[in-house]
Amino acid sequence: MDNVTKLNLLYDYYGDFLTKKQKEIFESYYLNDLSLGEIAQNCGITRQGVYDVLRRSQDILYNFEKKLGMVKRYIYRKKEIEEILVILEELKSGLDPDFKEKYKDVSSRVSALLKEGGV
Repeated sequence: MDNVTKLNLLYDYYGDFLTKKQKEIFESYYLNDLSLGEIAQNCGITRQGVYDVLRRSQDILYNFEKKLGMVKRYIYRKKEIEEILVILEELKSGLDPDFKEKYKDVSSRVSALLKEGGV
């Protein structure tokens, strides 16, 4: 997983622990793809100031992940659910017709978990 994707996941989980200013700058840079200069101009601070806020924000997010590990668990569970779906698909062809409905139910429930992010 690339760094930006990981930071966005960390932000999804722990972003509420950032200050309003940190959130604004983080979102401008990582979600809205603005440059340091553009953010600096919008916020009335220097590019170095923007960079410092981004670094502090990243440190905060990584520290929460280090302590709580929610993103790590999410990634693990997502991978496990994807593997379960593959196994279910492999089992489908050998199922007795009486079990096809139960297969559909289990498969749709697992797929829904994956789509909803309920992992």
